[in-house]
Amino acid sequence: MSERLLSHYFQSAHFIAFTFAQQNPASLLDKHQPNMSTLKLGSLLIRTLAKPVATSIKTQAKQHPAFREFCIGVAQQSHKLEMTLKMKFLGYKKEVIRPLNDARAVEAGANFLSESFVFGVAASIIIAEQWRSHYTAKERRNYVDDALENLESDRADMKEEVKTMRDNMNLLEERVQLMQDENDRLRKVLDEVLSVSLGLKPHSQYEQPTVVRLPGVSTEN
Repeated sequence: MSERLLSHYFQSAHFIAFTFAQQNPASLLDKHQPNMSTLKLGSLLIRTLAKPVATSIKTQAKQHPAFREFCIGVAQQSHKLEMTLKMKFLGYKKEVIRPLNDARAVEAGANFLSESFVFGVAASIIIAEQWRSHYTAKERRNYVDDALENLESDRADMKEEVKTMRDNMNLLEERVQLMQDENDRLRKVLDEVLSVSLGLKPHSQYEQPTVVRLPGVSTEN
């Protein structure tokens, strides 16, 4: 196929992926509650965008006989499978499946290949985007977990520092109390010394030591 055709394929696929992402990409992977409107819109977009691709495939089929035979084979197999399913599940009358003529087969094969290609590329882009979003969310969760662990560690360190500071404050309070007691004792001594020096009161009588006298022993020199 020509480079112009491939470029058109990828432009179409990117447009589909962007439209699906705007609707709600996660709904494509939700197995329990599928978003039917998104699926219908996606199917319509694929069919619409596949038309110019199918036209290009038809042109290629006319220019390349081998590719033409490939399109015819794909169309015949697809037609046979479609009719078999319809007769089996939809109640169609069972009859011999007649093959398509070459013109219709080329057109049907081109449509099938174009829709399959566009859908495959779009699905690959959407799955890749889902994987990237999942990976980004996982990295974000890991970052949040690490941040919480760091906060817990900092909190534990702060609690330890607060405990150490509280112990130091208690020790300082004890020392201050001891200094206050010593200061009160010294103040009393200074008050007494000043009072005696100024003659305001006699010197305090201190208790004399008790002298033990032994029989036969004289303490006089």
